[in-house]
Amino acid sequence: MISLELNFNLFTSDLSHYFKNQVKVGLFGSGVGLSVVLGFSAAYACYYLISVAKKPILISGGQKFHEFLRDKCPVVSETYYPTFWCWESRVQTLLRPFVTAKPWVKYRNELIRAPDGGQISLDWFDNDDSASHPDQSTRPTVLLLPGLTGTSRESYILHMVQQSRDLGYRCVVFNNRGVSGEKLLTPRTYCAANTEDLEVVIGHVQRTIDKAPLMAAGVSMGG
Repeated sequence: MISLELNFNLFTSDLSHYFKNQVKVGLFGSGVGLSVVLGFSAAYACYYLISVAKKPILISGGQKFHEFLRDKCPVVSETYYPTFWCWESRVQTLLRPFVTAKPWVKYRNELIRAPDGGQISLDWFDNDDSASHPDQSTRPTVLLLPGLTGTSRESYILHMVQQSRDLGYRCVVFNNRGVSGEKLLTPRTYCAANTEDLEVVIGHVQRTIDKAPLMAAGVSMGG
């Protein structure tokens, strides 16, 4: 019994001396600390590559359209690598207001009337400095549709405008009724299930630049 007690006291004394030395050296300077960091990093990287980074599942209404998307939009077949240090969607949602960048974009605002008497705000980025498409009448145009409560001033829309500008395209952002500061002329606001305003906007844009190719891109509810 005495021998066991002495051995235990000797063990705890040695362990205490060991940890004191480790603290002096520091976490990364110690063998144990470095092993923990390297082990955690390796486990995190393996989990990320195996369970997080994946190819998207492409669902379409028919085989012909499926093949069209696969051939014309190769990104739908590529592995998607989310932000390495923040890949979980709910955490991204919480951090987004604090970690954001807003490129500077100068818009040209236009208010158009809807058949019911309401008004819709459109923000145009004409991209008159486009080198690849100098003719404004045939310059490809992208209609951008923001997400829920989103406007042309959202960071993701500004980045989409910036990418379109680099491609030489013109952009027009569809601001849903009542979200971008314009007055509501009728009691009606916008609803995601109601597409009449979008139809009005598409018709107006097509009449305004009838010779230019028109594309559309939406985010979240806009999609």
